[in-house]
Amino acid sequence: MRSFTDIVFHCSLKHKTMIMGEAKDSGFKSYIDESMLENIVLNDEQRTKFLRGETIVCEVENVRMYRPLSDKKKFTTGVLTITTFKLSFACAEEETDWKGLIQHNNLLGVNDICLSSIDTIYQIGEKTRKKLVPGQNVSGKVKELLIICKNMRSFEFCFKFSTKDSGKSVANVLLHHCYPKRHSLLFAYEYSEPPSGKSISREARLFRTKEDWRLEYNRTKCKNWRISDVNQNFRTSHMLVESLIIPQSLTDSALTQAVEHFRNRCGPVWVWGTPLGAALVRMADLLPTITDRIQENTVLEHIRRSHPDKKPPYLFDLSRECPSPKDVYNSYLKLRDLCVPESTRQFKQQDFKFYGLLDNSKWLTFVSICLSKSLEAAELLSTHNSTIVLQEGNGTDMNCVISSLVQIILDPHFRTKYGFQSLIQKDWVAMGHQFAYRLSHILDKEVEFCPLFLLFLDCVWQLLQQFPMAFNFSETYLTTLWDSVGISIFDTFLFNCEHDRVLAETGQDKLVLRSVWDWSRQFNERDIAFFCNPLFQDTFTEKLKPKTETSALGIWNQCYFRWIPDLEIRCGGRPQIDLCARLIVSEVWELREKLEGKENCKHVQNREEYVKLLNTVSSFYPFSHNAKEVTINNTLLTSSDALDTQSILNMNND
Repeated sequence: MRSFTDIVFHCSLKHKTMIMGEAKDSGFKSYIDESMLENIVLNDEQRTKFLRGETIVCEVENVRMYRPLSDKKKFTTGVLTITTFKLSFACAEEETDWKGLIQHNNLLGVNDICLSSIDTIYQIGEKTRKKLVPGQNVSGKVKELLIICKNMRSFEFCFKFSTKDSGKSVANVLLHHCYPKRHSLLFAYEYSEPPSGKSISREARLFRTKEDWRLEYNRTKCKNWRISDVNQNFRTSHMLVESLIIPQSLTDSALTQAVEHFRNRCGPVWVWGTPLGAALVRMADLLPTITDRIQENTVLEHIRRSHPDKKPPYLFDLSRECPSPKDVYNSYLKLRDLCVPESTRQFKQQDFKFYGLLDNSKWLTFVSICLSKSLEAAELLSTHNSTIVLQEGNGTDMNCVISSLVQIILDPHFRTKYGFQSLIQKDWVAMGHQFAYRLSHILDKEVEFCPLFLLFLDCVWQLLQQFPMAFNFSETYLTTLWDSVGISIFDTFLFNCEHDRVLAETGQDKLVLRSVWDWSRQFNERDIAFFCNPLFQDTFTEKLKPKTETSALGIWNQCYFRWIPDLEIRCGGRPQIDLCARLIVSEVWELREKLEGKENCKHVQNREEYVKLLNTVSSFYPFSHNAKEVTINNTLLTSSDALDTQSILNMNND
């Protein structure tokens, strides 16, 4: 039996319950049934917060949440609530205790996760771990559940001291609500908060209109292509946008005839070009039933004619040269096993041979392949002035990855926050990457989960590490973006194509579209300020030439390992460097203002808050939940008078 002091939770006059217990063996025998202990009493600040339209599906009291890698010795006791939007664990630790120490999401609490972000659910026994299948009905007793999320976070809950069959109820509710079979079951359709009214045009070009494509074509100053309305009302292909940029010599009737031979009716489409006339083109493979390549050769001939020098294009067969979605999925599973160890023992075993296991996952190998193919295509486009045609499968998977990376390597516009978000809208959202299936927002047995978007973000992270002055956005921005793909109130990553989005917007259910790029819905200005890279130089406009071999690549620790407390560097790591860079940049900026004779230079504000921040920030900031446990006295970082909200954190927004 556990000792009496480890079982009973002492309540203060404000009913604030101690939440951290530690199980220890003791010779003391208690005759009190732990399930009969007084329920935890939560004040208004501690209870789960609900969005407009959100309803409770299941709620269980006296649930234990184990701390990762504590071997179930450290736990928090609270109330587990499952709604139509999220899984929430509320305990007596106030969220205000974390204010300023971690990123605060306006939609989710510290221990909340959107149902769409849940990847896998396991039933935990004494010595067993059983994966629960979506749609199944759990009939036996469930003592513990392990929930693994798509962002590598895990939650382990114990129902030993809850009401009878509460574990089974939670398991069945999650299996039903986390894996909907149609879009109308997603919370986005129930969310009744009115639109913010904020224009997204300052955040991204959405590429939903003909004008958006015309502006992009004109920006690149490419030649001999035209905007066609052949896909108006999606009559030619449901997977493509309504406005297509095609070779000037290719007629609409010829294109309509040609697309019949391509998978998903995805014929060649322009996505980017150079002033010298080289273009970046995407298309799908021919249908398996097509035995001749006449139509493919015909469209390739029109692409050749569109080049000012009539140079034949280079065809990149990505189905052969890059990993398949199944390869990426299997690699992700092995990477996830490294990021979510079952126990301290497994963690130590994995740590002893970490690099061998990482190499065996092939994740960095696939990152290397994507960067290598992108660099190869970029060199042909820029140095040889050759048109590149990317071709694979349905045209909506690896095409998105390579096409986006090529443009980031060549075009500094896409290394800014606005440009990067516009790039994702153009090459992923508008061009029909199947987010609903690839991210498992909608359950479909024919299309399996595959985090190709995460692979792309990892590639961008590698470029950011090699060229820190070239990017306007930070590592924290990329990590937050991956977290946001699973939040089901934003339409950006919920659909397979623009056609599905239009049907949802105009159909019977009348979905209100909310863009993920409206970051103010999720975060305050202070958190958004950390999306900016303090080292960014807008004069850095040259082509990127990254090292693509695996030996030159790193592991994205912030994204993959931030939920493992044992791996955190206390008061160290990249965030300390980032804050120091912000401090130096702010001092330079203020000196520049003084030299220009400006009298109203920004002065120190909220200095004490940021002194505290620098004394506690650790390597996984702003995602760490261990920051409160650490304090240091570092006068080198905190003695400057330039520590203020505006200059350090928000300077890059000005």
